[in-house]
Amino acid sequence: MIRIFSSLGRDLGIDIGTVNTHVHVQGRGVVLSEPSLVATDTKQEGIVAVGSDAERLLLRTPDMLDEMRPLRDGFIVDYRVMLTMLRHFMSKASRMVGRTRVIMAVPCGITDVEKRAMTDAIIQAGAREAYLVEAPVAAALGCHLPVFEACGSMAVDIGGGTTDIGVMSLGGKVIAHSARIGGHDFNEAILQYIKNTYSVMVAVETVEGIKLELGTALPPQEELEVSFMGRDIANGLMKRIIIRKSEVYQVMQDTLQRIVDEIKSVVEQTPPELAADIMERGMTLTGATALMEGLGQRISEDLGIPVQVPPEPGFVVAVGLGQASKEFARMDRFIIASKNRKGRA
Repeated sequence: MIRIFSSLGRDLGIDIGTVNTHVHVQGRGVVLSEPSLVATDTKQEGIVAVGSDAERLLLRTPDMLDEMRPLRDGFIVDYRVMLTMLRHFMSKASRMVGRTRVIMAVPCGITDVEKRAMTDAIIQAGAREAYLVEAPVAAALGCHLPVFEACGSMAVDIGGGTTDIGVMSLGGKVIAHSARIGGHDFNEAILQYIKNTYSVMVAVETVEGIKLELGTALPPQEELEVSFMGRDIANGLMKRIIIRKSEVYQVMQDTLQRIVDEIKSVVEQTPPELAADIMERGMTLTGATALMEGLGQRISEDLGIPVQVPPEPGFVVAVGLGQASKEFARMDRFIIASKNRKGRA
């Protein structure tokens, strides 16, 4: 009985992204990791399933359901669906949502309107209090960078729809930047290449598999290949295609260079004394895309800065939100918006 009640009302850290959502519960770690996805009935226009349940249903009955992602590039595009999804994830992670304090990671530089929409959604989903912090801050906390000390710490979080870059020092952000480019852009580049080169249409899952299997930020040392089935655009028949690692490397170059350029721009804007700290101690790269072969090395070689990729980089932001809960008394300068049930905090 004591164990049951000890889990009630614990703080939640929510890393809600364009592609996936991770929820951290104080004292328990990351307890939920599901697609940021909702399945709706095409006839009744009602919400049928959320998260992993929606993904399974869409694979089994794609003609009967519509797929909805309430966030695009990390920003809300459908508030009603977003609220339903958020309420589902929160209630799944906590047995007493009404007692919880929620800290959520958001892209850098969101507008006041977007902040208000997100905090409103958290409170309407049942939370007692809502707080927003920018993704690089959570990433830095999740890697135990010394963000409260008098030195520069830099974190880069590459999500599905955005790349968020931040430099922190003395318990506050020095510079933060969000670029609407992320893992989804790699998928889109591969998808268009397959369509234009091989004249076939392929499933999103197939493209994701190709990226994970063959994606590399460095020139491949050995040639690998993946075989997959696609639907011929001309006659509608299925045919087998073989794509090579060297092809995927070339296809991904534009997106890779854009990410490197965004990081370089932030480094160039960083005050010299903090930039010197980063040049010496390096930056931390998080987000699932950080697992791409050679990405950390590519960024390091292009910018001349050491790059660290932590274990399980896709969960670092959620873990960092849990750390923010522990360090809440020192988080004042990092919190960009807040609200409680009585109004704006």
